[in-house]
Amino acid sequence: MNVLEKDKKYLIQCYTTDDVVFTHARGMYMYDENGKEYLDFSGQFSADSLGHGNEEMIEALKKQLEKITSVTSCFPTEERAELAQKLVEISPEGLDKVMFGCTGSDANEFALKLAKYYRGGGRIISFRRGFHGSTAGAAAATGKSEMIQENSGISELLPRGFVHSAPPYCHRCDFGKEPGNCWMQCLKYLEQTMLHEGGDRIAAVISEPIFAAGGVIVPPEGFWKGVRELCDRFGALLIFDEVVTGIGQTGEMFACQHEGVTPDILVTGKGLTSGYVPGSAVLCKKEIGDAMSQISLHGHTHSCYPLMCRSALTNLSIIERDRLVENSRNVGAYLHEELKKLKKEYPVISDVRGRGLLQGFELRDTDTGTDRFVFGQALYEKMLQMGLITELESRKNLENVVVVLHPALIASKADVDQAINIIRNSFNACLG
Repeated sequence: MNVLEKDKKYLIQCYTTDDVVFTHARGMYMYDENGKEYLDFSGQFSADSLGHGNEEMIEALKKQLEKITSVTSCFPTEERAELAQKLVEISPEGLDKVMFGCTGSDANEFALKLAKYYRGGGRIISFRRGFHGSTAGAAAATGKSEMIQENSGISELLPRGFVHSAPPYCHRCDFGKEPGNCWMQCLKYLEQTMLHEGGDRIAAVISEPIFAAGGVIVPPEGFWKGVRELCDRFGALLIFDEVVTGIGQTGEMFACQHEGVTPDILVTGKGLTSGYVPGSAVLCKKEIGDAMSQISLHGHTHSCYPLMCRSALTNLSIIERDRLVENSRNVGAYLHEELKKLKKEYPVISDVRGRGLLQGFELRDTDTGTDRFVFGQALYEKMLQMGLITELESRKNLENVVVVLHPALIASKADVDQAINIIRNSFNACLG
């Protein structure tokens, strides 16, 4: 059996699996078993900040493997202390305590526990179209309908006490409003949700600053400041899930810094370690973290492993030294403008949106009557066939089809030009 046959025979296929077997990668490129080159504009779900095969990262991890690797969270190490200090230094002011995790899901799980414990219980309010993970609490907070929400046989695993509010999705406003004259109806709806669904207490409001998996939804200016004010009024904590948007992906170290809004709890992952070793982190205000001291409420064997910490420390050092957050901002702005040019060429593109190197374009039904879900899948497959790796967010119950681009922070304008050329050729092939 070849690799693909063996994979399909033995692996539980929980995810949609493309019939491409990658064997090696370097920089912005991945290569399949036939030697074909692919430009990676998915960053492997926004995790690969430094690109593939970064020699400096590999050397740092080699040295760490020779020094010390496996240490449980019961014992402090030089690496975890340094990483905790570094994260506090680069995060919004006021986030002074850190907890490490293995994945974005378990980090969000801890953030929810943290809020519940600190507030003495209460509802968790999140947004439709938001995504927070696949573990129980994180999945319950997720408002992007997935199988665990849809299937009654397994939805029983979701805990109670989670309420979903309307998302700040200007392109497909739940209230039929238009930007500029909507009077921030989504914010007013959140206020009503907190009033009528919060019961006697609200533990927290959790959201991504930019809804990545929901289709790169960028809230209107002032929305997060309004949410911060509502949380303060109702005594609720504000949790920002920056698993995708953090570590420079949107042109700031954290996406919440675009509006100058500081949450009570911030979650990050994926790009924290540049994907070289799985890892995540939760940052919070000192008084919240101190309330959890000595409480055995959350933890994993691998949470604070020195190898993960070294990966994150080296990654952050390279990002700062090489000014990759600034590169994300500049190259991301160029990518955004090039996508807007494509929108003028192809009416099937209904919207282009994003910040930094997190961009997306939404598809509409064509005048030929082609279902946009069918077209979106065909376009995704054609781009892959032509050598461009992207991400497709497409579900009929979400009513949108969005191609998501979140390449590594090292992406250049030349990489953008190559990607745009492949996207254009793919549109021509699919529409031809």
